[in-house]
Amino acid sequence: MEKTKKENLINVIMVVSSNIFAILVALFSGFILPKELSIPDYAYYRVYLLYISYAGFFHFGIVNGIYLKYGNMDLDQIPRKVFRAYSYFMLLSQAAVVAALSLILFAGRAAMELDKVIAFAFVIINIPLINIKWFYSSINQFTKRFVIDSYVTYLQNILNLVMVFIVILLKWYDFQWILVIITICNLICMVITMGQNKMILWGDKEKLSDIEIPELIKNGFFLMLSEFVGIIILGIDSMFVDNLFSQTEFAMYSFAVSVISVIFTAISAVSNLVYPYLVRVEEEKYAEYYGLMSDVLAIVSMFSMLAFYAAEFIIFRWLGKFIPSLSIVAILFGTVAFRAIITLVCGNYFKVLKLIKEYTWNNIFAIVISFLLNGAAYLLFHDYRYIAGASLLSFVIWYLVTERIFIRHMQIPLTGCLRRYGYILAGLLVFYLLADADPIPGFFLYFAAIFGISLLCFWRQLRKLLGIVRGKAA
Repeated sequence: MEKTKKENLINVIMVVSSNIFAILVALFSGFILPKELSIPDYAYYRVYLLYISYAGFFHFGIVNGIYLKYGNMDLDQIPRKVFRAYSYFMLLSQAAVVAALSLILFAGRAAMELDKVIAFAFVIINIPLINIKWFYSSINQFTKRFVIDSYVTYLQNILNLVMVFIVILLKWYDFQWILVIITICNLICMVITMGQNKMILWGDKEKLSDIEIPELIKNGFFLMLSEFVGIIILGIDSMFVDNLFSQTEFAMYSFAVSVISVIFTAISAVSNLVYPYLVRVEEEKYAEYYGLMSDVLAIVSMFSMLAFYAAEFIIFRWLGKFIPSLSIVAILFGTVAFRAIITLVCGNYFKVLKLIKEYTWNNIFAIVISFLLNGAAYLLFHDYRYIAGASLLSFVIWYLVTERIFIRHMQIPLTGCLRRYGYILAGLLVFYLLADADPIPGFFLYFAAIFGISLLCFWRQLRKLLGIVRGKAA
């Protein structure tokens, strides 16, 4: 028992520390590169980042299918011959993806600017590097080998840091050089995760026809789609701005998205830590944990919005050319609370309860709503700030509809949910009232307000959480 507790503590420490480091590196590169790059080079760099965020679609859900089927197994329990066959399939499928996308890009190159073709070419090159790395990384995670997985996270962020220094020292301010270095970094990390799982990379394997690939894709594809809904919603508005507004406006909008994505990156990483433990929890405690986790995430999300004032301070004093993006940053910060609960709580509960069909239709609805709202915002206002507002509204609707599924399925009392909704609403009202305040007084005023609201709404939950942490919960 003591050994298990020690291992769990080490896992938590490694995941949290590696992702704190990831946030620091993302903040550093997220503010240094825009400072040094020209607006056009930054815009094309952001085009790459926008479309590479969809790389996960091209493993077709097999990673998620494997995660669902084997997520409660440790390393010594997984069938190695079967996993070697999965590895072989991943390598073949990613090679096919590169070939197909390359043909599409070649056919459509005449309709695009050369720099945009180059950005898309790097997207195609990096898709297999990211997906193969994620395949092996997910195996590390569900077998609870978080420590070795965190080593790769540390390394990837160190390489990202080195990339920024190389760009600055050598004055490689052309976006193409940045994408070359990113590709090298992704290649290194892919090779390392493969090495960490060499026991399922080489050796005898099952035949592809015997390992139920179609079934895994069927079970995993819509779960994968569900996990990407947040990216899709933010991606839809970015695509609207990319294709319907000027290059400068796209640079401003994508810079705002990059600020928000730092927080989303941390949320997604912690989500990977939750599932292997949640799937081992007694079923009768699911409803209780759902409410507690949602409340805690709401509180954490509201406090994380203090980062807006830090970003505002830096932009005013360091990145004057991106001051027009501040209004977009403020609007999109409102999505943090909803995205946090959906990703960390709802996403993991859909996996644990195997409610894939419900999640699928719910998220298809969310994508449709996002597209319609963004389209309406463009047609009515022709202003990219309203597209950001449409994105925020999409997240609100997505969260409410998604949570309704769990309220019905686990018969959760509505009282606790209404308290959480009121808390988030109050926090957002305070945030937007202070969004135009000077950064330093705004920071302290918002902190005082959200601290008081948190105590008022969740005093009992905070005491219960403290009891759980101390091991004294009933």
